[in-house]
Amino acid sequence: MKKEFHPPRWIYKIVERFCDPYLWEGISGDLQEVFHENVETKGLRKARWMYIIHSIGFLRNVFRNKTKRITTMRSIWLNYFITSFRSLKRNKSYFIINLIGLIVAIACSLFALIYINDELKFDQFHTKSAQIHRLYKHHLYEPEGTNHLTFETSGMMGPTMVEEYPEVESFLRVNPRAYQVILSYEKKNVATEKLYIADSTFFEFFDFPILSGSPSELLTAPSSIVLSESLAKSIFGDEDPIGKVVLGLNDLNFTVTGIFKDVPRRSSIQCNAVVSWTTTVAGVGPVSYNWMNNWRAQGIFTFLKLAPDASTNELVKKLPEMMKRHLPARADRYFLQLQPFERMYLYSDDIKNKDGMKFSSFTFILTLGISAFLVFVIASVNYVNSSLSRASQTQVEVGIRKTMGSTRSQLMGRFVTETFFNTTVASLIAMLLLFIFLSQINAISGKELPMELFYSPLAIVALLSFIVGSCVIIGVYPAYILSSPSISSILKSSPGQVGSTGWFRKALLTLQFFISILLLISTALINRQTYYMENKPLGFNKDQVLVIDIDNEVNQKIDVLESELLSHPNIETVSSTRSAIGGGSYSTTVFPVGFSGELISRIYGVNAEFTEAYGIEVNMGRSFLKNAIADSNKLIVNQAWVDFVGWEDPIGRRIRFDSDGDSYPIVGVVSDFHIYSLATSEIEPMVMYFHTGESYNSSVKIGSGNLKETIEHIEKTWSKLSERTPLNFYFVDQWFEDQYKKENQLLKISTIYSVISIILCGLGLFSLTALLLQQRTKEISIRRVLGASIASILSLINKQFVVIILISLVLATPVAYLLLAKWLDQFAYSITVSLFPFIFSGLIVMMVSILIVSLLSIRSANVNPSKNLRME
Repeated sequence: MKKEFHPPRWIYKIVERFCDPYLWEGISGDLQEVFHENVETKGLRKARWMYIIHSIGFLRNVFRNKTKRITTMRSIWLNYFITSFRSLKRNKSYFIINLIGLIVAIACSLFALIYINDELKFDQFHTKSAQIHRLYKHHLYEPEGTNHLTFETSGMMGPTMVEEYPEVESFLRVNPRAYQVILSYEKKNVATEKLYIADSTFFEFFDFPILSGSPSELLTAPSSIVLSESLAKSIFGDEDPIGKVVLGLNDLNFTVTGIFKDVPRRSSIQCNAVVSWTTTVAGVGPVSYNWMNNWRAQGIFTFLKLAPDASTNELVKKLPEMMKRHLPARADRYFLQLQPFERMYLYSDDIKNKDGMKFSSFTFILTLGISAFLVFVIASVNYVNSSLSRASQTQVEVGIRKTMGSTRSQLMGRFVTETFFNTTVASLIAMLLLFIFLSQINAISGKELPMELFYSPLAIVALLSFIVGSCVIIGVYPAYILSSPSISSILKSSPGQVGSTGWFRKALLTLQFFISILLLISTALINRQTYYMENKPLGFNKDQVLVIDIDNEVNQKIDVLESELLSHPNIETVSSTRSAIGGGSYSTTVFPVGFSGELISRIYGVNAEFTEAYGIEVNMGRSFLKNAIADSNKLIVNQAWVDFVGWEDPIGRRIRFDSDGDSYPIVGVVSDFHIYSLATSEIEPMVMYFHTGESYNSSVKIGSGNLKETIEHIEKTWSKLSERTPLNFYFVDQWFEDQYKKENQLLKISTIYSVISIILCGLGLFSLTALLLQQRTKEISIRRVLGASIASILSLINKQFVVIILISLVLATPVAYLLLAKWLDQFAYSITVSLFPFIFSGLIVMMVSILIVSLLSIRSANVNPSKNLRME
C-alpha cells in the first residue's frame, strides 16, 4: 500500500484564514497537487519547504479575505458596546457611583496637570535665561543668631563683580517702586504700581520686545522712561509717545524713549514702566538716591549674566574676598549666593524681599500634583473594587460566552470596553465642568488660567491619555480576573467571590482609607497653622486702622490733611510719618554705647501719635511727646532690642548710628509688635526715632461708628488736597491677611481634596457594601431566623471595615507626621504637633464608614428572611 504524505498543517491554516473562501478551494488544490509532484521528484523534505514558500506567496492583499474580518471585528466591538451599555443600564447605581468618581478624579487631575504645566513654563521665553543669575545673600544676625535669606543687595555689588571677575559679563540692578506712582501728561493722570528703576541692560537681559525707540538708547540718559504698550495707550491715546514728557516719580519730568510690548502673563518680572538708573545717581540725575548707589545700604535687586562656560560654584567661592575688600564691616555677616533665574519663580519660598515681582511655590504645585494623584488613586480603587465585587453578576455572562467559544482575550475585551465607555463619558463631562466652573476654580487656586489652556494640544493629549491610561490601569486587571473562571467552575459554583480577589479588595480599601486619612490630617494641621498665624496676638491693635499712602502733592499739606480727618467724629487718631505697619521701615547697624559690638536693628520713623494709633503699650519710660521738638534727638526701642543687649534699665542709655558718630538717648521701651508675616519673620530688635521729614504714610485709627461714611469723608478730604493723585489706602488687618495668601491657598486646595477623598471613599464604600450584602443575603437571612439581632448583624458587617480603617490610621500617622513636621519647620512661628488632628481624622473616616455600612446593613437585615430564603 502506497504511503500518503501531507503538507505542513500550520501554514495551511494560516493561508486558509487569510484567503477569501471563494478563492481558497482552487488555491489549496493547486498547492496540494504541486506538493505531491515535488514529493515524487525531489523528496519529502524539499517538497515541504517548497510548499511553505509557495503558500507564503499567496499572503498578498489580492487574495485577502477583506469582508469577513472587517465584518467580524465590527460585529464583535458592536456587541461589546451593546453588552456594556446594557450592563451599565442594569446596574445604574454602580455606574453612577463609578462615573462620579471618575469625573471628579479626571477633572482634578486635568486641572492639576494644566496648572503645573503653566507654572513650569514661567520665564521660559527669555533666550538668555540660562546665563542669568540673581544675587541673594545669607544675612547672619548677631547676637540674635539667625540666618535670613534675602534678595536685598547693595547697588555696588553688580558693577564691582563685572570689574573684578571675568566670568561676569554684565549686571542689571532693579528697584521696583513699592508704592503707586502717578504718570501725568497734559490733563491725564494714570496710576501704576509696576514701575521699576533699572539699568540700561534691562532689555538686554529680558526678552520684552521693543515696539518703538532705539534699543541701545532706551535707558541710558537720566530722566528717561520706557512704557509698556498698554500704559502708553492709556496716557497718550493714539499719539506717538516717543519724545513726549510725562510728570512722574517725585513729581519730576521724564522723557519717553521707548515702548515695549506688554509683559507676558508667564513672567516673574512684572512692570509696565521702567525709569533709567542714571536718574538716581548723584551729580548725574535729578533724583539723588545715595542709598541705591553705595555699599552700605541693602535694598537693590541684582541680576548677573555669566559667561556660558562660567562655574557658579567657583564664582560664589570668590565672593567672600570681595566683601572683605569693599565692605569689611559686614563681611562676616553677608554671604552672597547665586540663584539661577530659571529657578527664581518657583524656588524662592525661603528668600525674603520679593516685592514688585511675581513668585509661586514649588511646594504648592507639588502638593497639588500629589493631591490630584491621590484622588485619582481613590477613584481607581473604587472602580476596581466595584468591578471585582460584581463578579457574581458577570459569571453567567462569562460562562455563556465561553460555552459559545469566546477566548479569554475576547472576554477581556468585553470588560475593557465597559471601562472605556465609562472613562470616555467621564472625561468629556470633566472637561465640560472645567469649562463651566473655571472662574470659580481660578478664584480658589489664586491663579488666572485662561480658557484656551483647556483646549490646547496638551489638554487634548492629556484627556486622551486619561481615557487610554484609565482603561489600562483600572480596566485590565478586573477584566483579567472576571474572565478567569473556567466553564466547569462557573457551572458548579454559586454566586460569590472570584478567585482570591477578597484579600486584594481589602488591600485596595486600606490604600483608599490611608489616602483619605493622610489628606485629612494634612488639612487639619494646615488649618491649625493658618488659624494660629492669623489670630496670634501681634502686640498692637490691627482692627479699624487704615493706612493712606502719602505722595509728594499731599505731603506739602499734611497738617491740613490731619486736621480735616480729625474733624470727623469717628476718626480717633491720625499719625502721619515715615513708617506704618506694612511699609516705611529699613534695617541698619546701630552701636549701643557700653555694649561690646554692634546690632542689626529695624529702624522705624514715627511720631507721638504712632503708639496711640496702633495701641502699642509702653513698658518703660515714655512715648514721644506731642509737638516736642526736643524729642527729635531721642529714641524708643522695643523689648526685643533690650533683651538682646541685656540692659536691665535702658532708659537714659545711648545709641550711635555710626561707630564714631553722635549718640542719642533712649526715653522709652515699647512692647514687641509684629510688622511682617508670622510665616517668614520673627520680631526684630527695633529702634524708633521721632521723624520730622516728609511723611510716607498716614495711619488713621477709626472708631466703631459708620465705616462707610468715614471712608467717604476720607475720600472727600483727599480729593480737596490732591489734583492728580488718587487716594490709595489699605486696612492693616486686611494687609496681614494678604501675607498668608500662600498658606490660605494651600489650605483651600488641601480642604477641597480632602473633602473629595472622603466623598469618593464614601461612594466606593456604599457600592462595595451594597454588593457584599447582596452576596451575603442568605447568610444574613439565616442569622435573622436563628434570632440574631440587628445590632449583631451591624457589628458583623462593620467589624471588617473598622479593622481596615485602624490599619490605615496606623500607616498614615507616621507618614503625615514626618511630612507635616518638615512643612512646619519653614515657619518663623508654628504650632506644636499634637495627637488631635490624627485622632480627629481617624474618627471622621470611621464615623462616615460606619454610618454608610450601618444604613445599608439595617436595610438588608430588615428584609423578611422568608423572601430571601424562598429564592434559594
